[in-house]
Amino acid sequence: MESKKIADFAIGDSVVAFFSVRRREVREFTRGKFISLELGDASGRIPAVVWEPDHFCLTDLEAGMVVKVRGTVNEYQNRKQLTVSRIRLALDDEYDLENILPHSSQTPEQRQNRIFKLTEQIENTYIRTLVESFWEDEQFLERFLNAAAGKLWHHAYIGGLSEHSANVAELALRVAVGYDSLNNDYLIFGGLLHDIGKVDSYATTTAINYTDQGRLVGHICIADTWIYERAARIESFPPALLTKLRHLILSHQGEFDTPVRPMMPEAFVIYYCDEIDSKIGALDRIRKKTETPGWSEWVKLLERYIYFDSIETEDK
Repeated sequence: MESKKIADFAIGDSVVAFFSVRRREVREFTRGKFISLELGDASGRIPAVVWEPDHFCLTDLEAGMVVKVRGTVNEYQNRKQLTVSRIRLALDDEYDLENILPHSSQTPEQRQNRIFKLTEQIENTYIRTLVESFWEDEQFLERFLNAAAGKLWHHAYIGGLSEHSANVAELALRVAVGYDSLNNDYLIFGGLLHDIGKVDSYATTTAINYTDQGRLVGHICIADTWIYERAARIESFPPALLTKLRHLILSHQGEFDTPVRPMMPEAFVIYYCDEIDSKIGALDRIRKKTETPGWSEWVKLLERYIYFDSIETEDK
């Protein structure tokens, strides 16, 4: 038996490993009931099936659990699938969370340094003080650095939120190089804080899941509330400036699922930079699943296949 990561699985492998249960469904077929699963570790996800489920599988097994699994990697509908022969709940001292959940390739220190460096570039005292109020809150900063930016789609891993936020701010500043009329302070503010509400929108334990607040209120409204409350603690914070800053956050998703649409030049830049980084983050995840150059599987959220060229193409 081999203890491999999902990304290294090959057809025919027999494995014994620990996984997070991302999805669990009881289904029926001609011989009775079977369990359909999606299992995950730090390297990826894989569908799995238990053809002869025991009492634990039928009654106790739930999404979010960490389990120890024995099984064989096979192929179903041109995809790898794990056929499970044995499965049980893992004990807390049997696994490390860093092996179960994916993490940013950048260390917390690297991401924090990027965030601080961007904050230091803000020239407006009020805006800088407001942004620093988040980072000076040590408990909040730790949560921000450990938070994911998504559940499945983009930057859906530990540290993904701070990585994505720095990416958007840096990308927005690159755009501003060609447009003197843009306010860099607004761009840094919007890039760093546009998704900050996701700190409370997602709970990260043995899986990344929505919180009740995340579903019922949403990360945009959470962020707007925090920004309004913190600005109120800063003496003489200009109301007109706060309104503009709130607009950057409230409009950052552009035309969809957003309280207002972008109505400031900087709001358009934040929206499009957020779109670019989230799409590239998602495409990188799909690329890793595709394994070889060529066409990906059908991507439902994009309603298309994606073509990935090799890293080194022949026509260079």
